[in-house]
Amino acid sequence: MTYSFFGTCVNDYDQFFGCLQTILEQTKPPNQIILIDGGDKDIEKKILKKLRNSEINLVYIKKKLNRVKSLNIAIENSLSEYSFRFDTRTRFANDYAENALNILNDKSSIVEVIGGVPRIISEVNNFEGITCSKIMNRPYIFFYPKHRNIKYSGYATSIYLGCFRTKSLKEIRFNEKYALISEDSLIINDFLKKGFKAYLSSKIRVFYISRSSFKNILRLFNTYGFCRANTILVSRKIFISTRHFFVFVAFISLLIVFLKFSFFSIFLLPLLLLCLNFSGEIISFGWNGNFLIPFYATLCQFLWIIGFIWGFLSIFRNIKKQSNFIS
Repeated sequence: MTYSFFGTCVNDYDQFFGCLQTILEQTKPPNQIILIDGGDKDIEKKILKKLRNSEINLVYIKKKLNRVKSLNIAIENSLSEYSFRFDTRTRFANDYAENALNILNDKSSIVEVIGGVPRIISEVNNFEGITCSKIMNRPYIFFYPKHRNIKYSGYATSIYLGCFRTKSLKEIRFNEKYALISEDSLIINDFLKKGFKAYLSSKIRVFYISRSSFKNILRLFNTYGFCRANTILVSRKIFISTRHFFVFVAFISLLIVFLKFSFFSIFLLPLLLLCLNFSGEIISFGWNGNFLIPFYATLCQFLWIIGFIWGFLSIFRNIKKQSNFIS
């Protein structure tokens, strides 16, 4: 079984080479590494130097494109039976590819894409960096999705990055209608619409280097919300998963209850959300939890909501966003 690693890079070269090192340490090495580099430097020679003692082929394409277009170009260049996506902030366990290939082979009749739940690790060892990684590690902030539960194994509607059968991936591809989308969720949704299955396994161990600035974490959640709105516009599905449906119903129900008392009572919603986050922290970690996290979590969730609303309002703009983040 042959496989390729494919991904993109935009000036975050230090992160990329950290990811590359974990790819090179795989117990079963890839036959291809495909990188679409939209940054300012040319790092092809530096990568080739890292690959000089291996039989891995490098496909290095220097092109300034948004992420989804870059990913599709990478897919077109994959010559392997399987294609595994990477992100520059990803770090793979050395048995990541081997376990992924074994599971894909075992479930070959129904599963076309698999993955693992990322464990979040801090980029820097200071208060802000560690706090940011803890925020990203709290599943209650995201309302307990399966793809944030590191103990979960089973079918899913969203997978981080993903290990794909190349033939199916080339047929389905990433949707290029909007630059800013929740591409992980959307492509899995497109696979499911074709009758395929997506599977998460706790045996597939992958790590994600969290951003170390609280400002960047807020910006990330704002972008998440914007991407979710665009994903709904592209897929024409309000609820990609039942979790989205239940969260929506709960939010609307609470909004109606508050509005029955007074319009101004809706300003109590942040307090209610904060209480839910405190409950999540206690349930997850008991009284030994970090009780600053629920405050940060509530602020992140509201930045998500603002991004979500702005995503829908942006459909009236003539110029569509082409970068990977909200300015």
